[in-house]
Amino acid sequence: MREPRGGDGIGLRAATLAAVIPLLMSSPGSSSTGAPTGVTVTLTPTGPTSLPQGRSFEFRAAAYNPDPEPVSLSVILQLEPSGAGEDPVAFRTWKATFPPGETTFLDVEVPPSQWFDGIGPFHVVPLVRGDPIGDQLRLEVTAPEALVPLFEDVTEAVGLETSLPPSQCGMKTAGAAWGDIDADADLDLFVPVRGETARLWVNDGAGSFVDEASARGIAADTPEDLSAVFADYDNDGDQDLFVVSYSQANHLYRNDGSGRFVDVAAAAGIAPATAGSSANWGDYDSDGYLDLYVTDHVICGEPADPQPDWLYHNEGDGTFTDRTELLPASATDGTGFQATWFDYDGDGDQDLYLGNDYFGPDRDGNHLWRNDGPGPGDSWTFTDVSAESGTVFEVNTMGIAVGDYDRDMDLDFALSDVAGNVLARNNGDGTFADVATSARAERVFQHAGRSSITWGLGFYDFNLDGWEDLYVAAGSLGSSIDQPNQLFVNSGDGSFLDLSAPSGMTDPSITRGVAFGDYDRDGRIDIYELNQGGSPSLYRNATPMSGLHWLEVDLVGRLSNRDGCGARLTIVVAGGRMTRPVLCGASLGTGSDTVVHFGLGSARRVSRLIVDWPSGRRQVMRDLRGDQLVTVTEPNSG
Repeated sequence: MREPRGGDGIGLRAATLAAVIPLLMSSPGSSSTGAPTGVTVTLTPTGPTSLPQGRSFEFRAAAYNPDPEPVSLSVILQLEPSGAGEDPVAFRTWKATFPPGETTFLDVEVPPSQWFDGIGPFHVVPLVRGDPIGDQLRLEVTAPEALVPLFEDVTEAVGLETSLPPSQCGMKTAGAAWGDIDADADLDLFVPVRGETARLWVNDGAGSFVDEASARGIAADTPEDLSAVFADYDNDGDQDLFVVSYSQANHLYRNDGSGRFVDVAAAAGIAPATAGSSANWGDYDSDGYLDLYVTDHVICGEPADPQPDWLYHNEGDGTFTDRTELLPASATDGTGFQATWFDYDGDGDQDLYLGNDYFGPDRDGNHLWRNDGPGPGDSWTFTDVSAESGTVFEVNTMGIAVGDYDRDMDLDFALSDVAGNVLARNNGDGTFADVATSARAERVFQHAGRSSITWGLGFYDFNLDGWEDLYVAAGSLGSSIDQPNQLFVNSGDGSFLDLSAPSGMTDPSITRGVAFGDYDRDGRIDIYELNQGGSPSLYRNATPMSGLHWLEVDLVGRLSNRDGCGARLTIVVAGGRMTRPVLCGASLGTGSDTVVHFGLGSARRVSRLIVDWPSGRRQVMRDLRGDQLVTVTEPNSG
């Protein structure tokens, strides 16, 4: 179920106004020059007026109309910093027709650090027609109570400069994939570029990347490639690459073991030319080989033509079989952006969640298919539990993030959307509740009159305090550069702090996909974001690490798939327990690093690391030192 979404929260009550602000506005039918009215407004705090950076201030605006007729007006609420040289931000528009003789209320929350990186006094100022019209509401932002993650743009410094073409109808996805193609223990980066040869940047291990796409067998004629994800689909110990195209054949690049690739998609049976948007890998039948779900969106036209998704079963011999019929046809013929395999009910197998873009003549909400195991013959049973689990969300889902943000040892997820993110908290009984509003991770508005439009996203512990934060990419549907990205830092109490501006992660470009990984292996998660009609950026995590520790775990499957996709890792430290899944395709059209990252806070050691493998085996390691990457290989037998 969903909480009531953000809105104007307007109620009508009688009130005594403590501070009065006269407004000059027009009554209905008055001349365009505007005749004075007796409408008055007050701003009254409903919570503390001094809060740590990242918290939201709460106040109530009230308008009383003494006139005998209704009055329509628009009030802009503007936030003004005290520092010189900083522009104010109009953060909320209050449009209403105010009834005669009554008081109308608007309850408002505002987090100054959504836009401003400083602390100190701020003022909320009501404006009409651009003019301040009365008393201000003073707010004081104090030092943050959580460590602010800090990022620096190193795109040029490491040699990753490139550009992407503008967004086009049907081709809103822009993805990338991290993976170690040459087995040298550092991350390389693949980026599809529509109309050009893709970039395959090889990490030299010394802080720089070199594009070797052509030399390593990446096709030159790929005008509509959009997204990608690495995985070792043939279990031969190297990273293969699946690339999704919009209306041309998809690519399955098999790694020959030296970091060179051959496109075997046609021979493997997974090269249909449909309106692809993303792909993700997961072993739904636990046979040790990764299966593939490809999400398709829409062929542009009037009306738009939704395209079917594809579920491919890996036969273990280099080929795949189309098993889409295991899922209801009506549910896979939607406008999908992203799907993700994860074990939502903790029963040890991979369930499938599909995020649909809720638009068009035959709109379809999201779907959660519970994996119920083998069926008759060689079939497999997926049960649609969307309605009963509360996950059918009829929203414009563009991306999916999975994590355990509240550390209750079950997997939650977040969805990007238009006019507010979704945060689906796992209730532990097979159901979910959208708590984005109360957890303060929703962000309905970017600024006054501008709803948020969000895309790729991910849960990661960016400041190493042991709690997963949430990063959300934003971008307009057209060419406007007015959608800053969002960073919500976990406060450890079930809510988030909006520390977007102090972290340096408020790029307003048209960001679509986001790929996460620790490219320099310093224990901090870095962010690569894809900006359509602009330049992608690599943000290196430069958060101070004094007194903080981490652990990274790289899995090698033997009975399970080689990458350990779908495994669940749990650690026990002095501060409690944490769990992380191995995801092989999420966010939006991207493949993030499959090395699992834990922030340990002040804990120097991990007393236990528990790996629940997709094969059903459990492996336990004890007394691990922090601040290292450990490789865990699955035993061949019990």
